[in-house]
Amino acid sequence: MECGIIRDLMPSYVDGLTSEESGRAVEEHVQECAECRDFLHAMKAELESEKYLKIDEVQAEAEIKAFKKLKKVIMNRTVFGVIVAVLFVINILWGFYEDTFISRKSVLSGDVKVTYENTGGVVRIGFVSKKDNVRLEGWMGTSHEESSEEVLTNASGSVRESLSLVVSRISPVRKGYDMDRNFCLDYVFLDDGTVIYLNEYGENERVNENDILTVEFEDKTVEIPIKELRTEAGIEKLR
Repeated sequence: MECGIIRDLMPSYVDGLTSEESGRAVEEHVQECAECRDFLHAMKAELESEKYLKIDEVQAEAEIKAFKKLKKVIMNRTVFGVIVAVLFVINILWGFYEDTFISRKSVLSGDVKVTYENTGGVVRIGFVSKKDNVRLEGWMGTSHEESSEEVLTNASGSVRESLSLVVSRISPVRKGYDMDRNFCLDYVFLDDGTVIYLNEYGENERVNENDILTVEFEDKTVEIPIKELRTEAGIEKLR
């Protein structure tokens, strides 16, 4: 059989599609014809290369998909890590801000200047911080026994009014807005012995002149009968 016919049959032979008779003819021919035998070997080698090339393409595609999936996981973890880190830093900064500018702390008596004004029986006792960038506040209330919640009195039955002084640092952001940085107590002494306390809400409260004003500093507590506040000498204990 001629070489041209045999070579035309070779693609089908390599793919196993020839009849038994045609396949035997190709095998007998290539045993005798060196050129056709080389041609057949070259064709088989080319088909094997194409086969492995397809395998490599499939494998490469699988590796690309795996890499994209890994990249997505890494990206998600990175974003999550960044969010956690940002929240952690915000928490640290907020804690620092709160501790520095929001939290209130007891004040030492030496850090407070006490002033006194008496205008026609209207007495104003001022508590002024000696430190800059600090806001001084006072919390006024009636002293109670912690175990029973009963109002504390002295031996004569006079009520003890408690004033707690605290300070907080002024935030640089609010520095221009915190105009009232000090605290004051206002009492009105009437001729009949009645004493009116002007509380922080602008309301008038009638108090007994024998009641005790207790001022709490960090380092000491001072007790003064209300009636002694009629004169400046009465607040010397606070200075």
